[in-house]
Amino acid sequence: MTDAPPTRYRVVERGRRLVVIDTLTGQPATRELAAHESKAVAPATRPVEASAPSAVDDRSGHAVLTTSRFYDLKAPRRIVMTPAFNERFGKAARGWLIAIVVIGTVATLFFPMLWLLVAVALIQPKLRGGLRSWITARLDEADQAAS
Repeated sequence: MTDAPPTRYRVVERGRRLVVIDTLTGQPATRELAAHESKAVAPATRPVEASAPSAVDDRSGHAVLTTSRFYDLKAPRRIVMTPAFNERFGKAARGWLIAIVVIGTVATLFFPMLWLLVAVALIQPKLRGGLRSWITARLDEADQAAS
């Protein structure tokens, strides 16, 4: 097992007060204390690195759906979620969600072992491949409609 990395901040006592010190800069972590104590320079800020693509399209301002290989054969791709996309897939998603909740509730109450069969069926590569192909086709339709 590995140890945790060292912390960025440490607490020290100065003049009967506890002060949080930023170990990168050696200065107090809060600006009020930094200004109060010897007019010290504020801690240096590091530039924020972009870790993921933006979830908003720069040109239209609409949200962007970034797909995953888990359900999309052509992933990763970015699909702009226009109002037409939201209307079409919002209705479909609500319909599927309601159907899954109703069927799942009935199945759990009357056939609790059915969930085991569903889990075994989802392990089958042909079934998973068929579901991914179907979802990819739906996403292709949405991507063409958005363009």
